[in-house]
Amino acid sequence: MILVCGATGLLGSRIVEHLVEAEQAVRAFVRPDTDASALQASGVTIARGDLRGPTSVRAALAGVDTVVTSANAVSRILDGDKDLTIADVDLAGNLDLIRAASEAGVRRFVFVSAAGMGRGLERLAPLTEAKWHAEQALAASPMRSVVVRSDMLMEIWLEPLSGIDPGNGKAVVYGRGQAAHRYIAADDLAALCAHLATVDDPPRVVEVGGPEALTRNEVVAAFAAAAGRELRVRHVPRGVLDLASRALWNMKPALASMLAMALFSDTHPSTADDAPLRAAGIEPRTASDYIRASVDVR
Repeated sequence: MILVCGATGLLGSRIVEHLVEAEQAVRAFVRPDTDASALQASGVTIARGDLRGPTSVRAALAGVDTVVTSANAVSRILDGDKDLTIADVDLAGNLDLIRAASEAGVRRFVFVSAAGMGRGLERLAPLTEAKWHAEQALAASPMRSVVVRSDMLMEIWLEPLSGIDPGNGKAVVYGRGQAAHRYIAADDLAALCAHLATVDDPPRVVEVGGPEALTRNEVVAAFAAAAGRELRVRHVPRGVLDLASRALWNMKPALASMLAMALFSDTHPSTADDAPLRAAGIEPRTASDYIRASVDVR
């Protein structure tokens, strides 16, 4: 039995789909008020609870061999959920989940982290600090941990949420926009996580990105070419990103995390590549393909 936490999110829902396609027994850990009818229709069993509730977490782990988690509070906080905090979910919640999984005899734990951990990113943002603590807890546990450090997701960093808005003719460039990153599609990352949850002898740390390295400036140019129009570009200086992320650390940790990660991405080019995807038999999507398709949809 594989327990997936964050099973209705951008990444977690796709992880569930790939595990179901592979005919794995899947249990989805979902919040009490979440509509899980689509998951149930696919044959997934449902465990309701909350990472902030240790009792429900322990109940969900009964009979589980493997845990895969992509759960985080950031997207829901940015959408206006005032009941969630990074401290409660990404820090305390993940640490409780790791502890409970170890006590329940779980043998493998796949944890979605971020590229740049161990290179300074862990000190810059509430979210990445929380992920770093979870990585350390996993390293100290008796479980076979698999930490997946992913480069920037296309569905987040190539969307209006991060300032790319060709429909309104504008784009935001963080810093100088000259550091190249290998943007990765959520479905490709999900397929890799599902693979790592089931393959024999997985690596303990996997750094992964997409097949194409693009700078933020190149991303903006690609959107402009696909849309057939120039975009009004606004640059946010590195100093502003740094000051704002520090000032908002306690007041708005989710926003502070996004700003800090944007700053880190501008000062640290990607060191990941798509080799882990191809080794798992996954043909990865390019950022250029994603950009062209997203402009067509808009």
